[in-house]
Amino acid sequence: MPPAQTGKRYTCPDCGAEFIVTRGGDAELRCGDSVLVEKK
Repeated sequence: MPPAQTGKRYTCPDCGAEFIVTRGGDAELRCGDSVLVEKK
């Protein structure tokens, strides 16, 4: 997974929650056990 970039939106494929990255980094973004996917 590429690094999380500031300002990008991510969603949880299981619950539909949306997140906006306010501080980018190299960590994998997760919601519970699910890996978040970048919203296009």
